[in-house]
Amino acid sequence: MAFINHYQNLFAQILIIAGFIVFPVVAKGTEYTLQQVVILSRHGVRSPIKHSKLLNEITPSSWPQWPVKPGYLTPRGKLLMTLMGEFYGDYFRNKGLLAEHGCPANGTVYVQTDVDQRTILSGWALLSGMTPHCRFKIHHQENLKRIDPLFHPVEAGICELNKEKALNAIEERLGAPLQTLSKRYASPLAQMSKILKFDRSPYCEKMHKMQKSCDFATFLSNKIYINNKGTILLRGPVSLSSTFAEIFLLQNSQGMPDVAWHRLKGEANWESLLSLHNAQFDLMAKTFYISRHEGTPLLEEIGGALTHQMKQQRIFSTLPLSAHNRVLFLVGHDVNIANIAGMLGLNWQLLQQPDNTPPGGGLVFELWQKMDDHKHYISIKMFYQTMVQLRNKQKMDLWLNPAGMLSIPGCDNMGKDKLCRLEKFQKKLQQAIEPICRI
Repeated sequence: MAFINHYQNLFAQILIIAGFIVFPVVAKGTEYTLQQVVILSRHGVRSPIKHSKLLNEITPSSWPQWPVKPGYLTPRGKLLMTLMGEFYGDYFRNKGLLAEHGCPANGTVYVQTDVDQRTILSGWALLSGMTPHCRFKIHHQENLKRIDPLFHPVEAGICELNKEKALNAIEERLGAPLQTLSKRYASPLAQMSKILKFDRSPYCEKMHKMQKSCDFATFLSNKIYINNKGTILLRGPVSLSSTFAEIFLLQNSQGMPDVAWHRLKGEANWESLLSLHNAQFDLMAKTFYISRHEGTPLLEEIGGALTHQMKQQRIFSTLPLSAHNRVLFLVGHDVNIANIAGMLGLNWQLLQQPDNTPPGGGLVFELWQKMDDHKHYISIKMFYQTMVQLRNKQKMDLWLNPAGMLSIPGCDNMGKDKLCRLEKFQKKLQQAIEPICRI
């Protein structure tokens, strides 16, 4: 990962990348005070969720073994989440949201997680890193075998997606029929084929024996389908490549010595390959018809938590937040972050991190109050660990880690923090919410 080190000296500079502005997280002389924060966090580094027969069919190479069950947070992933929690603690104390010394008062911090092992342990790690030696607990749905509608309303049966409407919305976002997807991403698909050695795979050997061609970009059609849980999914080379690219990123974050069988090196190659993963999420999680169905409960929770102490509250939290609450963690998955981004029209590209929703990354919603007129504003940031930090288990630092200030479409986006007036933000939330998906 030496290619990333070339950019270490850029952390303290202002960069503009596709509407994503990067600043040091500590600013002096502010005329605003931070009052409330909600963090929608992805869980930490996990093992691949499943090892299907297809994984062995599309490459002659053996996949590496992981130290935990499929889909579980690894011990290293827990450590990396603890480091992320330490960073949040430093940040909140620097902003005056948490006391500089000692444990926060009861109710100040609340952590709600999904029911998976990887989200529950990630919640614990964040909390222990942010408030070490303090007796707090995390919260999650009591029945761990039931799908939590807060994070997965469609899969929980709260509302349904229509396949035809979803396909039309996806193709509208794509700007072309779904069948053109492989052609659009021909270059990274060819790169993936080379990394997998697809032409020498068991699958291709069978095709060659039958005198048939075997091209990775066309061996499957790009199609969408709805599984038995009601989730709309993409099937085909781009979807498969999205999974493989994420596996390689997880291998790198896990510190494995043979990432992608030593066939993936260089910044440009990582960015090219992860473009397939980002494309999959852009279409299948950020398309507005899909995102508003899948993201409504979480977006309502975010909006309600930010204003739970205000008389002008328009959206209400379903969680039992204390009047003293200042920090709410919602620990879920990359798809949850992408859903909320799709609902609000947020787009970003991360410096030194080719995955737009990396392990441990957090979409951070902040409520600010202007000191002179007491008006309230919202800013949205993306906090994350770079590839180097994940690879090397590096401790994060306020001055050396950027905060991405995201522009919110339809808002004023005032100043370097891209502040949005609370009233406008609340209106945007209400317009994005799908009523039938409320819980």
